[in-house]
Amino acid sequence: MRMKSLLIGAVALAAAAGIFAGRAIPPALADRGCPADPNAADAARGVVAIADGRVLADSSTVPTLAGGAPGSMLRHVASSDAGVAYVRDRVGADDLVIASGGTTTVLPQGGEASHPAWSPTGALVWGLDDRLVLRSAAGVVRSVAGPVPGGAMEAPLFDSDTIVAVVSAAPTRAVPEDAWSDDLWRYVPQRGSWTRLTTFPAGTDRWTAVRTPMVAPDGSIEFVVVSGRGSQLGLPHFALWQLHGDHAHLVEPLDGERYLAGYAPTGERLWNVPDRAAAMWLITRDTPSGEMTVGCGAVAVDPMDAVDPDRTGHEQRPRATSAPATGEPADPVETALLVGDFTSDVAAGVIARQVARAYEGSVPVDVVHGGGGSNIVRPQHWAVIVRLPGNTDGSAELAALRAMLPQFARHSWIVVP
Repeated sequence: MRMKSLLIGAVALAAAAGIFAGRAIPPALADRGCPADPNAADAARGVVAIADGRVLADSSTVPTLAGGAPGSMLRHVASSDAGVAYVRDRVGADDLVIASGGTTTVLPQGGEASHPAWSPTGALVWGLDDRLVLRSAAGVVRSVAGPVPGGAMEAPLFDSDTIVAVVSAAPTRAVPEDAWSDDLWRYVPQRGSWTRLTTFPAGTDRWTAVRTPMVAPDGSIEFVVVSGRGSQLGLPHFALWQLHGDHAHLVEPLDGERYLAGYAPTGERLWNVPDRAAAMWLITRDTPSGEMTVGCGAVAVDPMDAVDPDRTGHEQRPRATSAPATGEPADPVETALLVGDFTSDVAAGVIARQVARAYEGSVPVDVVHGGGGSNIVRPQHWAVIVRLPGNTDGSAELAALRAMLPQFARHSWIVVP
């Protein structure tokens, strides 16, 4: 299904940078499109982003266990006056890392952890497979079963004295994907009950994903809805939605792929926007005169400079603890077209622009770096990949690419990322 290759890894497997608010950008990052003016990022001050295996916050670096463990990836960073929390994604079970009061606490998890979020009083909540995990300000941890056994729990956040979370439907025999139907649910701790807030359309061909819910300055919850069809090759549709109380409504369609990254001190929305040619996530701000780039790096999306360790194939990810063992079929093999390889990321970026223009935005085009978790590109080389739907072997698409861009005909192949 298109959703798998589009959203896993937040639509990227290339190089990312970080947000450097209030200080000069290193030349290497400025060359990649980060704002060189140290004052340009002031509008994003306070936003914490992940860059090159580190967590960067304004002019300081949050402790990250001296680079973490081999084969791990940092993602999903959240910050507040209480501290900074993020996930150290590993093959199999992950870690939740909390940097607060000058100390770093590592909480080993029993599965796939995602999207920690702080409460105004210093409590913390995050998703763990199909469960919700809460940590009080005093450090007491408890977990709560989600409303959908086997369905992933993602992006929870505190909404007054309740919690709103994204809950994915569990895979089925008809739809063996894990990202085909998302909705918002509300959990009331005092009653221990869940209430479904949205019912977005999804089925054997049509899918809907909910991403980056965040509490807006007016107290509402804003989130991005991505929708499409598995039978279609083109990019999906993106839209901004808002939740007031228990009622969700469409705010506006979005002109392309973007996810909420927070809000400026003056209330404007901040976005994570992919720059595929430069192979990084940009942080942009809404302004009356248009959109302005104020930083770069991954906030509530996966970084672009690392492959999800669970996708390397070195170890099977454990099933959610309450998921029934139904023997459902595995995900289909995802194919891509590779153009390469190149001895520099600059050269790969130039080719990526040409390929992206040829497809006119109808398919995702990424730049990948060899070495580390990549087995499709030689170490210290770069390549361009064109991601394809999960229901094709790539033969027809390869022939079309070579006809469309004959100069790359002898340098393009079918690969499985």
